[in-house]
Amino acid sequence: MYNILEEQTEEKYEENLAELKVNILEGIKELIEEISNSYETVSDQAMEHIHANEIIMTIGRSRTVEAFLIEAFGKGKRRNFQCIVAEAAPGCGGREMAKILAEEGIETTLIPDAAIYAMMARVNKVIVGTHSVMANGGLLAQAGTHILAQAAKYHSVPLMVCTALYKLSPMYPADNDLELRSPAEILPFEEIAGPMADVNVINPAWDYIPPELVSLFITNTGGHNPTYVYRLLAEFYHPEDNE
Repeated sequence: MYNILEEQTEEKYEENLAELKVNILEGIKELIEEISNSYETVSDQAMEHIHANEIIMTIGRSRTVEAFLIEAFGKGKRRNFQCIVAEAAPGCGGREMAKILAEEGIETTLIPDAAIYAMMARVNKVIVGTHSVMANGGLLAQAGTHILAQAAKYHSVPLMVCTALYKLSPMYPADNDLELRSPAEILPFEEIAGPMADVNVINPAWDYIPPELVSLFITNTGGHNPTYVYRLLAEFYHPEDNE
């Protein structure tokens, strides 16, 4: 977006900036189109990364990953594979994900998060979505993803991240505070009584996954190694955007 604004040495509030408005609207339109087409552009690459008879593991529900897996399966006419879905408690979006994949005809197994390590030994690759991609090549993803990434690393299973580049952020992990969700997702308020009233409940929204646990980013412009993120940042962000 930095090319929308021209550097000016002096602010002139009396100027008519009609051209600036046009440029901003064009930039917004491009961003809306990129977001609208992101599922399709990412899932178009599914056949390059998923092969016959593989066992894929994912966690929770990501619409990008959902579209990616369904495109690869193609009603059984393209790639036959199995999918293991960790439920991602406490929200348990993996249950909805498992239901959708099963309805498409994909052989699907739903597991609790505690079984991730036990099941990883039979997995060929892990595919997850993300909330944002950090400047160092790491990512913020739904809580529970870090455990999945560590298990994949331990068993030498590649971890792929499906994401559109509009999720690319110039921020670093240290720039982010821990975001918390409602504790009621873990301990309903009506159950807080007696000794339970003194229990602290922490419900993180996101996990940080360092770049060394990520094998590949599958984006709307192709596959990229985590070490290439700094080049993408240079294309999408002006240095002044980070100030």
